[in-house]
Amino acid sequence: MNPWLTLLLAVACVSFGSIFIRFAAAPALAVAFYRVGLASLMIAPFALRPALVHWPRLPRRERFAVFGSGIALALHFATWIESLRYTSIAASVLLVNLAPLFTVLLAWLVLRERVTRQVVGAIVLAMLGAALIAASDWSGGGVAPVEGDLLALAGAATLSTYHVIGRGVRDALPLAAYVQTVWTTAAAALALLLILAGVPFAPYPGRSLLFFFLLALVPTIGGHGLVNLSLRQLSAPVVGLFLLGEPIGATLLGWLCFGELPGPLTFAGGALVLAGLTLVVTTRQA
Repeated sequence: MNPWLTLLLAVACVSFGSIFIRFAAAPALAVAFYRVGLASLMIAPFALRPALVHWPRLPRRERFAVFGSGIALALHFATWIESLRYTSIAASVLLVNLAPLFTVLLAWLVLRERVTRQVVGAIVLAMLGAALIAASDWSGGGVAPVEGDLLALAGAATLSTYHVIGRGVRDALPLAAYVQTVWTTAAAALALLLILAGVPFAPYPGRSLLFFFLLALVPTIGGHGLVNLSLRQLSAPVVGLFLLGEPIGATLLGWLCFGELPGPLTFAGGALVLAGLTLVVTTRQA
């Protein structure tokens, strides 16, 4: 497949994530559990064998990294999906896409990676955009939308934690084995959170089950799978730039499906967020 077409399809797939979550109309922890759990089951016929072969060879430190990565991914889905109950699709998706900025900060704090002045300026620009989005929610809907914004930011922070922890493990495991072990760990962590929170595993209406399946298939396996395929054919900054189309696609879909039209402050904040992210992506390898 043409790599540019692959990348466009990847952006289209991930843009449907927030839409399917809204249509599922189920508790956030249940949506997160079924999304990751079903995705791990779907790839098991292809990924389980390499995971079982390479896992015994993995040093203890890398095993703990896999577990940490899976737990961070579970927390990412739990917080971000919950944010969609309180704030708009546009605000939620824009804020959760701040993950690359959190990754830069974590890499600086934990891995001591150098951060340029241009990247620092980009972070300030994006954070100013995030503040405008929060201000729009505060002026338009009180406290609850701002809680949604904070949950989306928590989703961004935990997603970046997942990326930073997983950097070394990706080199120690084949891609299929890495994805299988991390997604299985995330599903197990979410199952535990379901039990602790008293959220039922079942029953859910047929409509919810349909969108659980679509979430696993389209944005999770299709979207992320096509992104990984694109990274083998195109540079990481190019892929990162194209993925900034997700907030735009999700906002358009949110308007078409739910009539959610962002206000002027959200538009302005979104423009600053996307500008900041563009600077980060173009000046730093992902």
